[in-house]
Amino acid sequence: MTGISVMTLIVLLLTGCKSHQEIQAKVSLHPKTFCNPLNINYRFMVISGGDGIREAADPVVVQFKDMYLLFASKSSGYWYSKDFAHWTHVFISDDVLPIEDYAPAIFVHDGHVYYVGSTRGEAMLYRSSQPEKGLWQPVKRLFTYWDPAFLVEDGKLYVYYGSSPSDPIRARVFDLNTLEQIAGPIDCLNSDQKQHGWERPGEANELTRRPYIEGAWMTKHNGKYYLQYAGPGTEWKSYADAVYVGDTPIGPFTYMPSSPTSDRPAGFMAGAGHGCLFQAGDQWWKAATNSISIRHMFERRLSFYPSAFDRDGYLFTDTYLGDYPLYLPGSEAAAENRGPQWMLLSGGKPVKASSSLDKYPATQAVDEEARTAWVAATNRNEWLQIDLEREADIHAIQINYDEYGANFKGMGIGRYQSYRLYASHDGAHWSLIVDRSDKRTDLPHDYIEFERPFRARYIKWENVAYTISGQVSLRDLRVFGRSGERKPAAASGLTVQRDSSDPCKATISWQPAKGAEGYVVRYGIAKDKLYSSWQVISGTRIEIGSLNAGVPYYFTVDAYNGGGVTPGKEIQHAN
Repeated sequence: MTGISVMTLIVLLLTGCKSHQEIQAKVSLHPKTFCNPLNINYRFMVISGGDGIREAADPVVVQFKDMYLLFASKSSGYWYSKDFAHWTHVFISDDVLPIEDYAPAIFVHDGHVYYVGSTRGEAMLYRSSQPEKGLWQPVKRLFTYWDPAFLVEDGKLYVYYGSSPSDPIRARVFDLNTLEQIAGPIDCLNSDQKQHGWERPGEANELTRRPYIEGAWMTKHNGKYYLQYAGPGTEWKSYADAVYVGDTPIGPFTYMPSSPTSDRPAGFMAGAGHGCLFQAGDQWWKAATNSISIRHMFERRLSFYPSAFDRDGYLFTDTYLGDYPLYLPGSEAAAENRGPQWMLLSGGKPVKASSSLDKYPATQAVDEEARTAWVAATNRNEWLQIDLEREADIHAIQINYDEYGANFKGMGIGRYQSYRLYASHDGAHWSLIVDRSDKRTDLPHDYIEFERPFRARYIKWENVAYTISGQVSLRDLRVFGRSGERKPAAASGLTVQRDSSDPCKATISWQPAKGAEGYVVRYGIAKDKLYSSWQVISGTRIEIGSLNAGVPYYFTVDAYNGGGVTPGKEIQHAN
């Protein structure tokens, strides 16, 4: 036997042994990370016009005693958590609390949580000292309006409100003890889509009609008052938040030129508008509304993104690859690492399925687009298999269910998704890595973090039970980790052309980078303030319409693949 044939035999034997090797994986019971969108039991909306639509929007997060409370529109209650990883839903009927109002407003004072919903005119203010038990009592009728928000300071209660394509965001001031109005209404800000490109409606801010300005939120930081607001409309990927800054709670306010301060115009889960800024320990975080808006404009989800104030007082929210795994809010790891922990391994990879309905192929389960889905022919014995194209270290998996064919409304009592996950070296010999056959909870964005990474090339999801409809459907099956491949080359040939007739628009292009699976365009008002980002999954050119007129910008392009991110070396300036 020749040396070559002996070596070939050894390789074949080793390969064969590896392919039959059992893959060991253990699910972490105390995860250190999470993955947007939040994995909570989103309600099936009660708005007429379409079935199979989940809704949660306009989030408010407050710390109360030893827990965090999460309120959102149309959610038949609210959630609480002590670790940001596990959320418990508290069901509330509308006769206890007007929970079916949109955009709830919350504040904490003197051992109580206070609640009011969006109304036109007056609304009852409620309070609770035991919100985890669903116990609430009315306090007093209080002026409110659409999308109210509160600030408590120096014995006063400030109420900010407004949701309109024409009216401004306004404020009123109340005595905190008597709840009698002592000032207002005060006009605080309004839209200016000629100067603020991000305020223009449309997926890419391309429409000319007036935007909806809404979702006020006030934050005090270092003696300054940051009045945040949302636009241009919840149905767009361009949904974002911006900020005006003042020296008093009622202004006057000055527009922050780095706005929008929270935006995510592209990626698996896009949109980052109408939310709140909250603290977990010493860390700032943004709770935001994501847009799906395919079956209905109010088809939405919730996400958390790290936020901060820089040394110059500029507020920003880091949505860079913001639907990749992040460390949990409040953790020491999150304080040191804002960005994604692992890379996406499954995007655009070869995929096979047990069956598919027309117009809903299996490729839509790996396309990094929450607005599409793979739909199987039945809700029994269905499976989906992904070839990662190489052995990789797998740290986490996210299963994002769709609601195709659902025909009920409400919280989905008795509705759930149970499944198994398998891993393989060769696609023929499989090891069970996650068994949730007994899962009876409605968690449509299930996220699994493993205690230690395991190596595999193939991942297979297998349906066990699906009680949402007669056809099980997945928006995306997402696998995270490190591929082991070399990071891509740096992007080069960056050009930026600002539109001479409309300075809110710019065209950015670059040359393909060797080994890149995608790119992230980072931009901002200074070289050290590249706070906005635009993920590009295919192509090397984008048109941005969200800039502010009269503001200079700087741009760079990062390249990424399953091995990691290569930051851009070129920074281009555009006046």
